[in-house]
Amino acid sequence: MLNSEFYPTPKKLIDKMLEGTDLSMVFSVLEPSAGKGDIVEVLDKLQGSYGRNYERLKFDIDCIELDRDLRSVLEGKEFRVVASDFLKYSTIKEYDLIIMNPPFSTGSSHLQKALDLQERNGGAVICLLNAETLKNPYTNERKALKQRLEDYDASIEFVEDAFIDAERKTNVEVALVKVLLPKPKRQSIILERLKKAQEQEEAEQQESTDVVENDFLKAIVSQFQAEVKAGVELIREYYAMQSFILDRFEKDEKTGETVQKGDCILELRVGRHDASVNEFLQRVREKYWRALFSNHKFTGQLTSNLQGEFYNKLDKLKDYDFSIHNINEVRIQMLKQVSKGIEDSIISLFEEFSYKHSWYDETSSNIHYYNGWKTNKAWIINKKVIIPLQGWRDLEYSWGGFKPTNSEVVWKLADIEKCFDYLAGVPATNNNIYFWLQNAEQDGQSRNIELKYFKVTFYKKGTCHITFSNEELLKKFNIYGSQKKGWLPPGYGKKKYEEMGDEEKSVIDDFEGETEYAKVVANPDYYLFSTSNLSLLENGEE
Repeated sequence: MLNSEFYPTPKKLIDKMLEGTDLSMVFSVLEPSAGKGDIVEVLDKLQGSYGRNYERLKFDIDCIELDRDLRSVLEGKEFRVVASDFLKYSTIKEYDLIIMNPPFSTGSSHLQKALDLQERNGGAVICLLNAETLKNPYTNERKALKQRLEDYDASIEFVEDAFIDAERKTNVEVALVKVLLPKPKRQSIILERLKKAQEQEEAEQQESTDVVENDFLKAIVSQFQAEVKAGVELIREYYAMQSFILDRFEKDEKTGETVQKGDCILELRVGRHDASVNEFLQRVREKYWRALFSNHKFTGQLTSNLQGEFYNKLDKLKDYDFSIHNINEVRIQMLKQVSKGIEDSIISLFEEFSYKHSWYDETSSNIHYYNGWKTNKAWIINKKVIIPLQGWRDLEYSWGGFKPTNSEVVWKLADIEKCFDYLAGVPATNNNIYFWLQNAEQDGQSRNIELKYFKVTFYKKGTCHITFSNEELLKKFNIYGSQKKGWLPPGYGKKKYEEMGDEEKSVIDDFEGETEYAKVVANPDYYLFSTSNLSLLENGEE
């Protein structure tokens, strides 16, 4: 004969219990007062259907039932019964969801026990209670439960006539309680030990004077070292424990004793490989080198072609320790290549503003021709240039409209700005072109967007008009390009105008005129670009 407190949960009420629950996030389930399996049958029928994340639902369900006869019913339905008394149940297993309709007389104790289980690892609890348990908290246990539910911001809904049409009817009002307990923050013994060791080491060891005084680099190197130490400790601890967690028992052939053999039940992997210190170290190094090359504080002074060149070295750098010394060695390599990179970038830009887009009619106004040294095909870049650069997107689409923040535009304008930084003899800094373009995009300002060295205007036909605001720097740009092309006399900037021959004077007259040339002779350090200016990069802004 079934006990007097057995009230099977009606299907309509079960649906209400599950309402609003994201079952796609649920795998392990416990029903602590399973009865004859009404709740778990609903869950079992849901298996194979699609959840919110469009993946098929799959549940690992455990049942507990105190009544012997009901346990037999559950087992007959092939449900897994793991215990008889939930209030005495002890397990290390973690549950994503505990859902129950416990006996009303012990409902408070059952809910407290469910909360205790979920506090350890986080998870959801859905429980039906006699409404009086919460409406009339006259005992200390009920008061403690009510306070606990308030602390966890539980959802409580009082339902009348919930069992009026049930298999066993009752007019008792019930409380439907839903609680989602957060996953606790885990404390690692290994990490705590490493942290204390690091603090002690820092206290005892005076910082070396030859370490670069750079908070950004020191912080990221320190983080790298901590991560490597923690991972190595974990790998070594795993292999030290392997022999205790093998997958089977066998008889020892020599002693006849039962011993553990086979493979380790737990697997620790680095990517697709079994965990090893060297493999782990390579992966972490690569991650940090990649992060460094993606950080403007380290690579902001490099043009896009140089950034790409160094980014391609990541496969080799994963074999080198991520240390202040090696970072500085990479920085030195960068500076050595900057000179060639600058020359390539400026000449490329000089050519792009001239004949590269000559097929496009509007670009014919970009340049002014002059009779160069030993050639009649020389030119200089005008104050206003036009290049194909799409700041507008197709208006027929929802993502269309004025979009100057696309990567093609940002990279191109940033490279132009960096070239002019170098020519100006100042460190390349992060002037945040994206920020100014984003503001223009939000304001719908497609014309005369003012940047550091120029203004830009975008047209829907796919062109960008660039107007240089610093004419002296534009003059330096033209001098640099013309010198590299061999269009200016060898003595340009070194001889006074009156000291030049007729052929030299003819080039100067056509290029800029005697008055403008006098400025160059008077201030050659500014107008004649020198790679010695690159020393500024080493102390550039970060």
